[in-house]
Amino acid sequence: MPTNTAVYRTDQVGSLLRPAALLDARDAFRAGTITREALAAAENTAVLEALALQKSAGVDIYTDGEMRRDAWMTIFSEAVDGFVDEYPQVETQRPDGTVVYVQRHDKTVKGKLQARRRLAGVDAAFLKAHSPGPFKITMPSPSTVLRFGYKPGVSDAVYPTREALHADTTAIVRDEMLALVNDGCAYVQLDEGFNSYVNPDWRGELERDGRDPMDVLTKDIAADNACYDAIEGKMTRAMHLCRGSRVSWAHGAGTYDWLAERLFDQLHVDRFLLEYDTEVVGGFEPLRFVPKGKVVVLGLVSAKEAELETVDYLLGRINDAAKYCPVEQLALSTQCGFQGAAMRDGAHMTIDQEKRKLELIVEVAHKVWG
Repeated sequence: MPTNTAVYRTDQVGSLLRPAALLDARDAFRAGTITREALAAAENTAVLEALALQKSAGVDIYTDGEMRRDAWMTIFSEAVDGFVDEYPQVETQRPDGTVVYVQRHDKTVKGKLQARRRLAGVDAAFLKAHSPGPFKITMPSPSTVLRFGYKPGVSDAVYPTREALHADTTAIVRDEMLALVNDGCAYVQLDEGFNSYVNPDWRGELERDGRDPMDVLTKDIAADNACYDAIEGKMTRAMHLCRGSRVSWAHGAGTYDWLAERLFDQLHVDRFLLEYDTEVVGGFEPLRFVPKGKVVVLGLVSAKEAELETVDYLLGRINDAAKYCPVEQLALSTQCGFQGAAMRDGAHMTIDQEKRKLELIVEVAHKVWG
């Protein structure tokens, strides 16, 4: 059971919109026209601006907006040897029917994984020096790295089984989480370890591949728990279950029902960040499986759409959720990071609109929890 008593009623998943100056600097660095030091200076400025925005909005917990990453997942592959060099390009369809090519930020494993530096050492050191309050670090779950990174015909040349790769991804994430304790990090969040399980089509694919979804889930929970257990009582531990952060990106239809009864009790976290901004995820009924001592952060405020939700709408949704999970075990956040934040195709809202979203979360939280 969770032992960390810190309860943050307001939250954000992690990524914030990148300012144009940072996007320009990242493009210039890729083109070879500025140095790594110049890019780092632009990143520092962007992080300081993100911290000031969050302080002004009044949030409980701070992030660096993931300003130092190409995308949320690259914190792992940029610090660890053993991946292919290039990110894959994939074709995807937007809700309006237009087809676009986007760059995914997961890489296939082709060699033995070896961490050449800390995953979040620079991030944590800067936050420790500059954050106005307690800060959190977000990282991909070891199961996420496995799922995206293992490719038969490539990865099995060095990792004969998925379990062998899983052991290495788990060790790297666990070691980073232990280091974050010494960095003064208050909160660590692992992302996307279990989002695929809500999709019955994905579970069907596992079965057609001769794999039992329940067995795979058990192994994924055990791997994440090996990381969470290492820091038990030392910081807040959270899991974010992503349902899609770009307008053109989604993780399939499916409610939380199949997963909830198994995950909520068995995963050793203090907080579950769950997306509840669309009907595709179903109702709040699965929250009845949340045990005492754990908090559900309701992702009711869209980070994909610029339109601002109303106070009454959010209060009503929280009241509906409280029918299945006590309000004392609830908190409020955006449903995901501010989508497409690291790319120019994510210019779906302004930074001022983003700030109003965070301010709304704080306003509603004060009305509900004081």
